[in-house]
Amino acid sequence: MRCLILALAGALWLSAPARADRYLLDYRGAVFGVFGLGDVTLDINVADGRYQVRADLESRGLLALFEPTDLTANAGGLVTRAGLVDWRSYSLDHHYSRKHRVVEMRRGDGRLDVSITPNYREWGDPPASPHQRMNSRDPLSSLIAMSVFVARTRQCAGDYDTFDGRFHYRLELRPGRYRERLRDGGYDGPVMQCRLRYVPVAGFERRDGGRRNRIPVGEIWFALIDAAPFAPPVRAFTPLPIGRAGLTLRRMIKPEARVEDP
Repeated sequence: MRCLILALAGALWLSAPARADRYLLDYRGAVFGVFGLGDVTLDINVADGRYQVRADLESRGLLALFEPTDLTANAGGLVTRAGLVDWRSYSLDHHYSRKHRVVEMRRGDGRLDVSITPNYREWGDPPASPHQRMNSRDPLSSLIAMSVFVARTRQCAGDYDTFDGRFHYRLELRPGRYRERLRDGGYDGPVMQCRLRYVPVAGFERRDGGRRNRIPVGEIWFALIDAAPFAPPVRAFTPLPIGRAGLTLRRMIKPEARVEDP
């Protein structure tokens, strides 16, 4: 499906939609709904046919105890009138377990440039192929593609091939259920509850195959806002052997929308 989307992107390019929107979303991560995991913020900005998204994560509580993590990621690209998301840039600055890695990816003119510091010593078995890298979106752009699709169609559907610099995986969005209303974190309105499956494809170690094949199906909720060009994600959950872990919205702010060239 991703190959089809990328092939159609050039053919269906039209002038950008006039609508513009920006949402700053602040989440709390918790396991069992009680034990804190950390704070996550998303700044999603769609205007003049372009999008920018920034994600910040800081571990707290149990996660900080076992896996201290602090990361900032940015992505940008184009959104056509047909609703196709064509990513152009992605960056990740990741501090974890006394390590630090920076990933930079830029895409355009039929090529993908990737810079990773320090570089990975292993690339998985099998590693992601040049075709898989080129015909995928970065993780944040895959989220934008989902939210644009849900906003336009009011449906949960699609396979979103994703590449983060090493790992290539598929995010499968499938029907969940429509909830009449959610009142949480400053949002009061209808939401679409979708099932979300993470399918590892390449870049992973073969010895981890059994564990990866048991990844449970999670869910992600999108806010359905009238006339908005995308549906902001407001909740996400992953089942655990007992209970579940997830993100819940604490605050939603709507600043002025303005996007720079990707």
